[in-house]
Amino acid sequence: MRTLEWGNMGVKIDGRQLYHLRFADDIVLITPNISEEERMLDDFDKACGRIGLRLNLTKTMFMKKRLVSHARSRSTG
Repeated sequence: MRTLEWGNMGVKIDGRQLYHLRFADDIVLITPNISEEERMLDDFDKACGRIGLRLNLTKTMFMKKRLVSHARSRSTG
């Protein structure tokens, strides 16, 4: 992951650029648009191939979530 040059791709949270989350043998690529996602997925697939790994495309999923500018929280008491 450190060798991938994604620069300003992903999303900025608290001043840090975030473009992936790792969970055991899973990874989540984070991006605000589909064109960045396509490039990131292609870059990641190539990086995996260089070390003898491959993506399981049957388990690959795309999810979309709209951004919320102000979220309200409710306290139940």
